[in-house]
Amino acid sequence: MVVFTFPDDMSMAGDGDGIITLVKEAASDFGQLVADHIRLARVEMTADAKSYARDVGMLAIGAFILAAGYGLACIAGGLALAKVIGGPLAFASLALLHVLIGGIACRVMVRRMKRLQLMQETKLEVSRSVDVLGRSEQYARTH
Repeated sequence: MVVFTFPDDMSMAGDGDGIITLVKEAASDFGQLVADHIRLARVEMTADAKSYARDVGMLAIGAFILAAGYGLACIAGGLALAKVIGGPLAFASLALLHVLIGGIACRVMVRRMKRLQLMQETKLEVSRSVDVLGRSEQYARTH
């Protein structure tokens, strides 16, 4: 005759306290997992916001310096070109050139900023958790 003994915490005797304890632990662990994901999202959003703000600030500073230099260069170029084709036409052609170059530069920066993927670590961790929960649900259904 074989006799199995279980530790007190694994015992299923009585009103199923072992199962209730396991369900409580699972619920608690799931709550902790969700809380960890939220905490990670907050940290990552803060870091991404700081990085994005720093990039926007540097872009603004660079744009201001570029605009000042550009203005001075346009004046000098316009004065030099005015001797060849006349004042109004020289300044109009320089203005058109600058508007085109500025539009291209802005478009390049907007595309770059759109490609920036925010909160990648959070997305990855949530995806991993969903995969694990999905696998454990499938396992529970088959067993």
